[in-house]
Amino acid sequence: MASLARTGTGGERADGRPRLVVHATRDGAVRLESAHKSLLLDAETRVHRYLKAAHRAAVAAYEGAGATDAADRLATGIYVGAVVATLTAEGELDTADAQIAVATLAEARGEPREAASFDLYRAACSHALVLELPPLVAAELQLRLLIQLGVATEVSLWRGEGGNVEPLVVIGHGAESRRARATARAALRRGGSLTLVGGRALRSALVRRFTEPAAAVVARVNGSGTRLDAYLMVAAAALSPVLERELLLERSAERERLLVSAGEQRLMRIGFDLHDGAIQDVLALGADITHLRDQIYPFVLDTHRERAEGRFDDLLARVVELDRQLRELSRSLESRSIVSRPLGEILHREVDAFRERSGIDATLEIRGDPESLTSAQRIAVYRAIQESLSNVREHSGASMVEIRLRMRRSSIEVRVVDDGQGFEVGRALARAAQRGRLGIVGIGERVRMLGGSFEIDSAPGGPTMLTFALPRVQPDR
Repeated sequence: MASLARTGTGGERADGRPRLVVHATRDGAVRLESAHKSLLLDAETRVHRYLKAAHRAAVAAYEGAGATDAADRLATGIYVGAVVATLTAEGELDTADAQIAVATLAEARGEPREAASFDLYRAACSHALVLELPPLVAAELQLRLLIQLGVATEVSLWRGEGGNVEPLVVIGHGAESRRARATARAALRRGGSLTLVGGRALRSALVRRFTEPAAAVVARVNGSGTRLDAYLMVAAAALSPVLERELLLERSAERERLLVSAGEQRLMRIGFDLHDGAIQDVLALGADITHLRDQIYPFVLDTHRERAEGRFDDLLARVVELDRQLRELSRSLESRSIVSRPLGEILHREVDAFRERSGIDATLEIRGDPESLTSAQRIAVYRAIQESLSNVREHSGASMVEIRLRMRRSSIEVRVVDDGQGFEVGRALARAAQRGRLGIVGIGERVRMLGGSFEIDSAPGGPTMLTFALPRVQPDR
């Protein structure tokens, strides 16, 4: 379903209103405002916030460019390009939306649709909202826009390694054909574009990564082949930083795995030490207390026996509770189950155990598929939620806590909210650091180490909200 709802092949609007007509003037961003109002009137309500955000950025560009008619033209292109990029990144764009955007830009600037289409593709492909997505997602959206704009009927992206080519992105029937593969292989071998003709022409463009040939875009012509060549050159230039970021993320992920592996091995060693050391000492202490009770019981006067027995029972109960807590801590330090078992199952189990131990009403909501996370991200999410719940139980006085995990296209977002008494964040963190209680600080460091962001929002009287986000990268192979 189109988000920018306009129908008809002649450019007329859905309600029969006439085509957009813009009269150039020296006063104000007339073209920009006309395009903005046109899209707002026809668009679905759910995308109005995207249109308004793009409009704010375009107004700033208009003023920065001198607030002239030329600046108005520039700002209008920036506005429509940002709208398309935003809808693309949010998964809202379809072919009808792309055509509406082209028509709106062409009408507002008084230029041919071909010129508006090319400028729109250039702006959308290089927009930050698209480039910051996971590399393969960004590449697919950049190439899919070629079909949505009606420039190509099928398109694919091929990576060359050791003389072989493998498809990274395939869009359209026949995009993974032998002829497409041969075109990509020839383009990578020659280090430039290539055209094979067989019924309908296939065109290609070379994508470089750090100046070296890395991939080839192959598309089937829909109309002028020369026109498609120009689009593919833009696509190749836009894909270059995407593939460079993919390589950097792969290297970063490898370093991340090594670093996290070392940290988790230390935690596992601590867990084993607890099990083999402190826990066994606690068991021995319980046995010694029981033995002491049995030894001195005959020498206790009858009038004091009941009190003495109660004291010994209290001591043994405390020892049992200490043993339970140490065993729980020892198990929580084991990371193998976090990596190998479904994350949703582990988190639900942790929340259920928290609810049972603390008596605090706890809810967990997961949106999206958390199994697409890397091992390091799974561990970071689990540890952060675990530490947050521990803080809620020990310090908040809360009766309710909500945990939400949301998987977005470009990030993983976690929010933990409790209705407790709250606190002054700066003072509490400084005091915790002085005492050596670095749980929350540790969460922040772990998140930032993985390239994420971390924030605590609280005040005396509550509520308290802890949020953090991690960038989406490719799962561990």
